Amino acid sequence: SSGINAEYGGLAALIDGQLPELQGKRVCTILCGGNIDTTVLGRCLERGLAADHRLLSFTVVVKDAPGGMKMLTQRLAESGASIKDILHERAWLLEDVFAVRVRCMVETRDADHTIEVRKTLTDNYRHVEFIGLSDASSDPNLTSA
Repeated sequence: SSGINAEYGGLAALIDGQLPELQGKRVCTILCGGNIDTTVLGRCLERGLAADHRLLSFTVVVKDAPGGMKMLTQRLAESGASIKDILHERAWLLEDVFAVRVRCMVETRDADHTIEVRKTLTDNYRHVEFIGLSDASSDPNLTSA
C-alpha cells in the first residue's frame, strides 16, 4: 500500500493484515508524532500534574534576612518536594519591610504528598496562600487559602 504515513505505518500494517505472523497474538503498536510542539507538550504535562494534585503552587511570606529563603527551600527539600519555579517579591509586600513574599511551584509524588507539603508549610509559616486546583470535596487539607 503506497502513501502510508511512517508515524502510523505499524498500525496500518496490522489493520491491513500485512503481518500474518502476528495473527492471534497480543500486539502493541506505538502511535506517536515526531512533529509535536514541545511547548504544547510541556503545557499538557503541567496541567496533568496539576489535575493529579502533583503540582502545588503557593505564595509564602518569609524573613528577608540571610537564611530566610534557605530555610524555605530546605523545608521543601526535606519534605521531598521538587522546586520547579521560585520567585521572591519585595516591592509588593507592604505589611513588613523585613519580609519577602516568595511564589513557588513544586512537584510532589501524589495527592497525599501534596497534603504533607501543605501541612509543612502551614505549620511553619503564618502567611501561606495556595493557588490553583483543589479538591475540597474529598479532603479539607486541599482547599485554597
